[in-house]
Amino acid sequence: MSSVSLEHEDLAEDLRRIRLGGRLDMVGVGEVEMRFTSLAASKPVGVLVDLTGVTFLASVGLRCIIHSAKALDLKGGRMVLLVGDNALVQSTLETVGIADIIPVFSDEAAALDALGRGDH
Repeated sequence: MSSVSLEHEDLAEDLRRIRLGGRLDMVGVGEVEMRFTSLAASKPVGVLVDLTGVTFLASVGLRCIIHSAKALDLKGGRMVLLVGDNALVQSTLETVGIADIIPVFSDEAAALDALGRGDH
């Protein structure tokens, strides 16, 4: 049984939502890292990474997200993170200061606005 889930949806030609759920630990990241990186950083688009369903976020999960965000940035795209009311993930991201690298939002509309796509 998988400990992590990954779904994606193209909201527009230049906007993709990636939903991660479950445990982003060594096992979970191992299951989705290549697919996540391919979806997140393959072309210069806005990427909303939805972490509202994540139940555990380890350093290896953070590394995967940061690596993909930097690769996307180099291609001219931009990533934002959506945490919703997930206090566990919000706290982890605040502790490591990830907002200095990738914008973090609790509100989906604000996250989409940051990508210049508030109409979705």
